[in-house]
Amino acid sequence: MTGTTAPAGIDPVTVGRWIEDRFGAADVTYTVLSIGRSNLTYTVEVDGEPRWVLRRPPLGHTGGSAHNVAREGRIMAALGPTDVPVTNVLEIVDDPAVMEVPFVFMDHCPGFPINTPEDWARIPDADKRDTAFGMIDTLAAIHRVDVDAVGLTDLRRPGGLIERQLRRWLGQFEQITQRDIPEIREVHDVLAAEMPEAADSFIGIAHGDYKPNNMIFAPDGTINAVVDWELTAIGEVLTDLGYFIAMLTTPDEYTSIWVPRPEHGFPTKAELIARYEEQSGITASNVNYYAAFAMWKLACIREGVYTRLITGQMGDLDFDPEEAGAGVEQLAKQALTILKEEN
Repeated sequence: MTGTTAPAGIDPVTVGRWIEDRFGAADVTYTVLSIGRSNLTYTVEVDGEPRWVLRRPPLGHTGGSAHNVAREGRIMAALGPTDVPVTNVLEIVDDPAVMEVPFVFMDHCPGFPINTPEDWARIPDADKRDTAFGMIDTLAAIHRVDVDAVGLTDLRRPGGLIERQLRRWLGQFEQITQRDIPEIREVHDVLAAEMPEAADSFIGIAHGDYKPNNMIFAPDGTINAVVDWELTAIGEVLTDLGYFIAMLTTPDEYTSIWVPRPEHGFPTKAELIARYEEQSGITASNVNYYAAFAMWKLACIREGVYTRLITGQMGDLDFDPEEAGAGVEQLAKQALTILKEEN
């Protein structure tokens, strides 16, 4: 039987017993992964080697689709047979005798995310542009997935994704925030007034948080898996492209997320958009609007992370609450800046 200690969010006795019964491993250890700031992710090791990954909602979670790991696991499982690289989902467990919340148990995927310049430097300079274009090609593959063919028809919702998320994220922000940040409402109102017609946009699977630290890379820059599908929805897929592009111009002190930029060997915004159109067959119009929306949504998400950190709902994740909270207002202002730029 596994040991008696584990990070917050894991009961080593009940979870260890389930792992032993299901997979025959009697002595496992757990390590908190730094990927993701919302649902909690752990590496499960056997004899000191990573074997599996366990993902569960935040501590104190009381509901809401953003942290619905069973939904997230189902999306990954549905994408398994497609061209989209995802981790192999073994089981989606909803058993209070094992854990008080549902969790996803999956194979460990080898490789590394890109969180820092040092991570980016692990990829040979000669491969960096191909790696960047590979990210765009993978995004196009996600957007090309036939939602109905993979069994995700029920994820469709009435109305446009932007319309729904403007309403949803503002409501969640106002419900969870413990601070007064009027810029969030200001940007919301501009985005609502300038919203493109959903009928004019390509509708498909939108990952919702597509960036280099939500991918697992091989040493040559190949993408082994796209992770963190908790914000995935069916809707205007250009929300993903806008988010990815916005990261190239938004200062990382606002986002607390380092991403490679053209000065680091990354293609330019124009090159990435052209590659996306080529690979997806989708015309990338109104990219700046979708980029601004992405920064506003990220501001709302970061406020949620900040609030959960200061109230102790993020387990043992090593992340500074003040760092998480400092960028919220700046991200909202960045959204306004992007809206004023020419596409």
